[in-house]
Amino acid sequence: MEPFNRNNIKTTRDLAYTAAERFGDEPFMRWYEKKELQEKTFNQFKNDIDALGAWVENNFEKGIHAAVFGATSYEFVVVWFGITISGGVAVPLNAANSAAELADEINRSDSQLVFLDEKREESIDELKKLCPQVKYFIHIHSEYPQTLLLSEIEDSYRGKAPSAEIDADSMAAIIFTSGTTGQSKGVMLSHSNMVDNATCEPDLGYHGDKRLTLLPIHHVFCFTCDIMCTLWYGRILCINDSLMRIPKNLKLYKPVQTTFVPMIAASILNKMRMEAKKNPDKKAIGREMFGDDFDILYVGGAYLSPEIIAGYAEFGIEAAQGYGMTECTARVSTGVKDCPYPESVGRIVPGCQVKIVEGEIWVKSPSVMMGYYKNPEETANTLTSDGWLKTGDLGYVKDNYVFINGRKKNLIILSNGENVSPEELENKFACIDAVQEIVVYDLDGVITAEVYPNPDYEFTDVRAEIQSQIDKVNDTLPQPKQIHGLVLRDTEFEKTASKKIKRKNLVGKIS
Repeated sequence: MEPFNRNNIKTTRDLAYTAAERFGDEPFMRWYEKKELQEKTFNQFKNDIDALGAWVENNFEKGIHAAVFGATSYEFVVVWFGITISGGVAVPLNAANSAAELADEINRSDSQLVFLDEKREESIDELKKLCPQVKYFIHIHSEYPQTLLLSEIEDSYRGKAPSAEIDADSMAAIIFTSGTTGQSKGVMLSHSNMVDNATCEPDLGYHGDKRLTLLPIHHVFCFTCDIMCTLWYGRILCINDSLMRIPKNLKLYKPVQTTFVPMIAASILNKMRMEAKKNPDKKAIGREMFGDDFDILYVGGAYLSPEIIAGYAEFGIEAAQGYGMTECTARVSTGVKDCPYPESVGRIVPGCQVKIVEGEIWVKSPSVMMGYYKNPEETANTLTSDGWLKTGDLGYVKDNYVFINGRKKNLIILSNGENVSPEELENKFACIDAVQEIVVYDLDGVITAEVYPNPDYEFTDVRAEIQSQIDKVNDTLPQPKQIHGLVLRDTEFEKTASKKIKRKNLVGKIS
């Protein structure tokens, strides 16, 4: 199929309508429901979002904010697009949050509609009390007391479509940051932000390719790079219904691509390494896990150690990592095949400028956010007057590839004034089997590693063996950067939905 001119696509409505025009009755999304394969085409998707969009346009003021939370599903995607193609603002939330946390973000985003599924239907009574401004709660899958039903709304407006013009620079979404070190902030993204990021990379013949989606659906990377890119390229998006069933779903769907966060990448690699102890044919193990059609594994959300990339290569699987953030609508740089710098976080995407200011990565592109919702102070701290986004990440650029050293706000400042990046130290433990999770921080002037040991590792003396691994890493480091404190924990670290460790909740107590 001939590549399409991205300049003709300005809004989410343009993207969805163009996909229906180009790909019609080809499959758009696939998933399993009660062990039966379900499928929706690009045309069916357009019809469904038109019906919901018409309901929104005919019953509410233009620009209404609508929160949506639940498991990854076709209906979730319908809601997101149905809201935005009518000129409304979608507010995807983390369904794993408590009712109080959901209510806080519903209220801070001024949402007046709430769409949810069976995962959080039990919270409706509490949310009604905490969010009195909400006009309707809509269940996206089934009938439930005190809610409207999405399918009934669609049926009542079937054949209709929203008609109001949409300004490409108007707000399409408020996406809350994960808040690893503080309160989440509502990132305002325009239609043009999202369309730019989804369409910035050229089509390399992705039409008809199957892509497995398993990132949290409220996460900007999932929505931009999985869902919107599927509409742009004409791929088939397959839903992974559980992290526990990733190997099973790789076999069921036989995808060409998928995206992991580093924690999942490490877990799957460990599974293959365990199998390699019984079967030395690593390439066969890789094919068995990912399938013969698999082309490339993308990794994002946090830094992936080059050692893990090399580990996948031993099994015949190419892994490539990218880099981005919610404030840049996902991608700043993208993973590429045959990457010349596996220690990098990918090549800068077209249309994006990157510069380094006092060690910090600054970004400027059409994908950069409008600002933080009702938070002018944080917006002013993050965006410069001439449009540069201060990412807070430390790194450098070489040959148009981005390299990350760590987060500016996580830096450990030594008594001699030297800065130490904890992420740089943590990455050195990525392929050490005895260490499941690690966070490095300053505890009373001592660089300390807090470690959750691998529960599947056969220890003789946990502390002694973890300390031995730290000593080996220390031998590769200059003295000021060496780790001299050790905290052992018996539970995993608390994490965000994208599996980043929440550093703000750490309590440094030496055990």
